[in-house]
Amino acid sequence: MKILIVSTGIQNRAGTYIVLKNIIPFLMKNNEITILTNQGNVDIEYNKLIQIPSSRIFPQYYFMSGLTKLFKNGFFNDFDIIHTFDYPIHPTDFLTLKKSHISAPLIISAHGSVHQFSPFPLNYLKKIHNYFMLRYKNRISFFLGSTLAEKKNLMKYKINESKIKILPLGVKPLKLDLSARHGKNITYIGRLTKTKNIELLVNAFAMLHNNDSHLTLSGPDYGSLSLLKNLVKKLKIENKVTFTGWINDEEKINLLSKTSIFVHPSLEDVFSLSLVEASASGVPVVAFDVEANSEIIIDMITGKLAKERNSKSLSETIDYILDNPELINKFSENGRDLVSKKYDWSQSASILQNIYSSLI
Repeated sequence: MKILIVSTGIQNRAGTYIVLKNIIPFLMKNNEITILTNQGNVDIEYNKLIQIPSSRIFPQYYFMSGLTKLFKNGFFNDFDIIHTFDYPIHPTDFLTLKKSHISAPLIISAHGSVHQFSPFPLNYLKKIHNYFMLRYKNRISFFLGSTLAEKKNLMKYKINESKIKILPLGVKPLKLDLSARHGKNITYIGRLTKTKNIELLVNAFAMLHNNDSHLTLSGPDYGSLSLLKNLVKKLKIENKVTFTGWINDEEKINLLSKTSIFVHPSLEDVFSLSLVEASASGVPVVAFDVEANSEIIIDMITGKLAKERNSKSLSETIDYILDNPELINKFSENGRDLVSKKYDWSQSASILQNIYSSLI
C-alpha cells in the first residue's frame, strides 16, 4: 500500500515524533511511506519526503499554503491511505474539507488533542474550531485513540463508536544503571506547558515532609518556564529544584538512572509516553488517577496513583513511597517486567497495518 503520513509535529520531537519514529520502520516492510510535513529536520525513516513551508498562526497550528497546489495537481489521489496526526492542525482540516474530491480513506490519530483545551483565549478558539470541523466527522474513516480513556473522550463529541479504533502505543525501555539511584530524586520529563499541570508537582514537592528530596524538571519550554521558576522562587525551594531544558537520550538515561520517583502531574493527558517509558525502564511512577493513568499504572504494583486532583494528594503519594523505600525496588522490578511487555511498538504497527488493510 501507498501510505501518506501527514504531520506538522515531527520537528518538535514530542509525542507524534516518537510514535512515527518507532512505527514507520515496521510499516515500511510492507508499504511505501511518504511523509508530508513542514520545513525542518526530519530524522525518521521514510520512502519519500515532501516538505512545504508553513507559518505559525497559533501554538501548534501551522498554516501550509502549499497544500492547495498539491491538491490541484492530484497529489492526494496517489495514495491508498492518508493518515494525519494530531487535531486540530491545518493539513487535517484541509483534507477533511476536500475529502469529497479525494479517493483515499482519511484516518486521524488524535493523540488526546481533540478534547484538550489550552488557557484563554486559545481554549475558545479550539472550541470554535471543533464546533465547525466536527460537523464533517463522517468524512473521516477512523479516529485512532491510544487508550480506552481517549475513546470515551472522542465519543463525547458524538463520534460514532464504530469509527473509533484503539491503537495502543509502544515503548523502548531504556537501559538504566539503577545502581546509580541514590537519595530522594523526583523527576518530571516532558513539555513545560500549562496542560501538563507542572505547578501542581512544584507545590506538592514544597509540601513533602521528606524535605531532603530534589526535584528535576526536564523538557522544552512551551510557555510555562518563567511561571514555574517564579513559583519555585516564591516557595523558596530554588536550591532543591533543577530546570534542565530539553535533554537528549544520553542525558535522559543518566537522569532516570538516578531517579527515585518519576511523576506525571497532568490532569488531562489521555496517554503519556514518558510515563510508560519511565515505568518500563524500571523507574517507580506516580500520577493522578485520571484519564488513562490507571491503564498504565497498576496501583501499588508498578507505581502509585494520587486519588485526589490536588497538590496535597500528590505530595502524600510521593511521601508514602519515600517513607517505604522497599516499594521503590518493588515498583521498579514490576514495571520492567509488566509494562515493557504490554506496550510494544511491533504490536502497535501490526494493529495499525490491520486498520489500514480493513479500508482497502
